[in-house]
Amino acid sequence: MLLQRIVGVVFCALPIVMLAPEVVAAEKEKPRKIYYRYINESGNRVIEHSIPPEYAQKGYEVVTLGGDVIRVVAPAVSSEEAERQRLAQEEAKRLEAWDSELKRRYSSVRDVEAAKQRKLAELNGSIAILEGNARSIKLQIAQQHSTAADHERQGTDVPKAVMEAIAGLEEELASTEDLLGERQKQYKQVSDKYDRDRDRFKVIRPN
Repeated sequence: MLLQRIVGVVFCALPIVMLAPEVVAAEKEKPRKIYYRYINESGNRVIEHSIPPEYAQKGYEVVTLGGDVIRVVAPAVSSEEAERQRLAQEEAKRLEAWDSELKRRYSSVRDVEAAKQRKLAELNGSIAILEGNARSIKLQIAQQHSTAADHERQGTDVPKAVMEAIAGLEEELASTEDLLGERQKQYKQVSDKYDRDRDRFKVIRPN
């Protein structure tokens, strides 16, 4: 009799034990009620079922009634801030590419200085040649003008060939001086570039 009572109690308890996991699963599947937590115009933190658009732009949190954070929504980025971030990203990429090139080409600041001197020496050679050409052309122009003056003193017309020679030489001189000016400008640009490379190399390789 006692055994029957014990068995009966066990069988009565079995459905409860077996159903317990299903109940837990059903509870887990129930959707959680969500709320929005944001800062209002008075600077106070507010929790509501919905959020006005003007506050949504400033960022908010999706939370449960108990205050557990489900998701954080960052503030919308203004056009000015977006542009600032874009420029910052471009600058970071530029520096990364620059640093990579410097590390590949040089092993020390001395290498940068040596490369600078070699390049400037090449430009100096080109400048010296152009300066010499300009002096030569000026001398030829002076000679042609002297020939023209001789004809004028003698009361004769200056030969057409002399006038054409002067015009051609003056055009050549102008072209040579333009090229000389470009080389001199390039000299300064190259010098400044290597100086920037040297200073940047000191940053990425301080030792």
